[in-house]
Amino acid sequence: MINVLAEDRVFLDYGPVQMMLMARVHGHAMTEQLQEAAEYVMSILSDIAEVQKQAKDVLTLVEADLRAYPLPLRLMVEAVLEAGDRTLTPMAAVAGTFADLAGDWLVEKGASKVMINNGGDIAIRLLEKETTKLGLTPSIDSSVYSHILNLSAEDGIGGVATSGLGGRSFTKGIASAVTVVAKTARVADACATLIANHCFVEDPGILRLPAEQLDPNTDIPGHLVTIKVGGLSLETKKKALENGLHKAIELKSQDRIHGAVIFLDDLVVMIPDNLCQAAKFEGGNQDGNS
Repeated sequence: MINVLAEDRVFLDYGPVQMMLMARVHGHAMTEQLQEAAEYVMSILSDIAEVQKQAKDVLTLVEADLRAYPLPLRLMVEAVLEAGDRTLTPMAAVAGTFADLAGDWLVEKGASKVMINNGGDIAIRLLEKETTKLGLTPSIDSSVYSHILNLSAEDGIGGVATSGLGGRSFTKGIASAVTVVAKTARVADACATLIANHCFVEDPGILRLPAEQLDPNTDIPGHLVTIKVGGLSLETKKKALENGLHKAIELKSQDRIHGAVIFLDDLVVMIPDNLCQAAKFEGGNQDGNS
């Protein structure tokens, strides 16, 4: 359930959560605190389970008073509202929210550098002169990164999240991967979902079905989600990328995100143009960091 992989790394496998937690205090490990952080995540997971119905309901976003709900749900609602699309439910930010809560907990315990990877949605906490880098994969199911994202404490970035076709959650689009950089992991999570949904065009080669046909417990019944893509022309792919990029530009202009990179097969676009750099050598994992 909680496995200590190294002095500064702990892996939590509990119910729907598979989370890698890493933290240091100016280069020194925090093994005990990491285990305690994992236990904290387990406790707040039980909190959200008690309000699962509300977490899956888009109407929760318009409730006037959320004070009776547990902190995770309140933060999920806040993040989805910031993304600015009322077709999303609070669940669009659940993975990023749990990563953020674990990251903030460790900072409160004195950590100067924190990386919480919750299934590809990553909370980052860098204090003072701390730096890190992430390897970005060109598709959800890839274990090889193609681009490098370099971050420092001065960037003010607290979250990096990825969405796309083949991920844990449904998508309405056809992007292989959409990675968003934002001030928190929960906002990045919701916005990555939104941009990935916009990376779409009508085409006979794209098969979509109502979400409830694939999962009767889905939080988006009645919404068409992509299940298969094939035989798309280059023009179709470019148009889908353009649609996704347009939404990313809109979100960035509203200061909701710092940037985004969108992959569709061998095509890639990003905003801003220097958000990340092509890797010199391929290799490593999606969450490769240092």
